[in-house]
Amino acid sequence: MSRTFEASVADHLRFLCETIGPRPVGSPGYHRAAEHIRTVFAQAGLLVEGIQYECVGWRHGRTVLEIGVERLAAAANVFSPACDVAAPTTAICTVAELEAAEIAGKIAILYGDLSAAPLIPINCKVYNTDRDQHINRLLVSKKPVAVIGVNPNPPAVDSRIEDADFTIPSATVPAEVGLRLLDCIGAPVHLRIEAERVPSQAHTIIGIKEGASPGRIVLMAHYDTKVDTPGAWDNGSGITSLLVLAETLARKDLGVGLEFIAFGDEEYYAYSDGMYVDERGSQMADIILAVNVDGVGQRLGTNNVALMSASEPLRELLDEVLKAYPGVIWTDPWPQSNHSTFAWRGVPSVALNSNGVMSLLHQPQDTLVWMSEGKLCEVVSLVGDIVNAVQDKSPAWTRP
Repeated sequence: MSRTFEASVADHLRFLCETIGPRPVGSPGYHRAAEHIRTVFAQAGLLVEGIQYECVGWRHGRTVLEIGVERLAAAANVFSPACDVAAPTTAICTVAELEAAEIAGKIAILYGDLSAAPLIPINCKVYNTDRDQHINRLLVSKKPVAVIGVNPNPPAVDSRIEDADFTIPSATVPAEVGLRLLDCIGAPVHLRIEAERVPSQAHTIIGIKEGASPGRIVLMAHYDTKVDTPGAWDNGSGITSLLVLAETLARKDLGVGLEFIAFGDEEYYAYSDGMYVDERGSQMADIILAVNVDGVGQRLGTNNVALMSASEPLRELLDEVLKAYPGVIWTDPWPQSNHSTFAWRGVPSVALNSNGVMSLLHQPQDTLVWMSEGKLCEVVSLVGDIVNAVQDKSPAWTRP
């Protein structure tokens, strides 16, 4: 790997994760990252297009949670509307309990199975479940004055609800505060959230290198983050890889067209995935391979590759490519990222990820200290070799 190549990896990663920092949809940092991506794509010689839609930005002042004069730790859920409410609480831990509960006019405390993981947003297009949508509908229809989710992973307090379409004020509390709330069920609790929803825009940026035939390879990563995290692993690593790939592949004489997609809203809505399908779905049959890079390069982790909707000959070809990368392993398919938009529509799809310190995910400590520039270079080199290996294949050859 050339020194220039490694320097480009380091420069993009530091600019995105340290100079800019958090990049939640609609925020100033988000728009700055979008402009950086457009500039890199244009300077690489790509035709730059995009998908844009109006979205909700969110500004947060402070959150106050009190039982009497006792103040408890709490964090407003991302996109929560403002509130200043005092009401008795009721605790619910299963879907069946929620179905039976009378919670109108109360503050609903969600714990156990209901708060084990964040609820998928109501209108998320990439990955959704009937269970989560049922929970969302129940909460909205039953009209509590507020919802408080208990994060069961001390000391984490990341949001259990992250949804601009969820109209009920909501917050998340750490596990020990959850215990205190359960001790006082029925007692009045005061919740004040100082926050504001503001109009903004979401941007997915597409860089195109035309090929001699309709067939093309799609390379993608998302650049947005959760609130309050610099997102080095998720997904400064992936968007850095995509930018370096654009710089190195855009001017190469390849036998295939390339499409570089910097998705801008994977963490919250993924509306732009649906818009991409609406605008370009008729061209998906021309895609030879889609490659998504999301969460790679952890120093204490191992880069891994998953393959979906692919032919056996493609799997065998990728096996041969991976022989040159003994530090990379195969892993099982996983759905929670942009590659699902392609794989679920029959497009052969590769997803690159890395395991490691999983508690970094969506947390303020997801910083550059945990990242390996060498492992990022490994990913960029591997994706480049995959492109070279499949550039002369047809979409029919790569499909099952």
